[in-house]
Amino acid sequence: MSEPAGFAECDGDNLDISITAQPMASGAGSFYSEITFTNTSSDTCLVEGPPSIFNLADSATGAVPGKRAADSGLPEVVQLAPGASAYSTIHFTNAGAYDCETAVADVAYVSPPNWDSSRTIALESPVTVCNTPATYNVSWISATSLF
Repeated sequence: MSEPAGFAECDGDNLDISITAQPMASGAGSFYSEITFTNTSSDTCLVEGPPSIFNLADSATGAVPGKRAADSGLPEVVQLAPGASAYSTIHFTNAGAYDCETAVADVAYVSPPNWDSSRTIALESPVTVCNTPATYNVSWISATSLF
């Protein structure tokens, strides 16, 4: 990450992570959720890139179904003041449109960019994905929400 003078990369322990479904933006075989990373520290910091870890999972078994497609979006260094947020979009395609073995996930394992440990975040609604081919991708973090 190319860091502007005076600001360090955000410490993953100081970022709150949440996922919100975006039903009004969904339709025609695609649906979306948004990951929000909020700076809970008292210092301004920087984030850049896609989440380091993002996997869907079944909370009952811990199984990680589905295959994530390549990350999407453009590189952007996001400066987060205390309390400010940055956003990443999850784009799912309808697994029913594929002739595939499906699985249902109700949680996601998520970590901020360049962070090694993930947190388990509950999804508002369970998601059906193909085990293969890839039926979802995650965007790079942005300073602005798409929703």
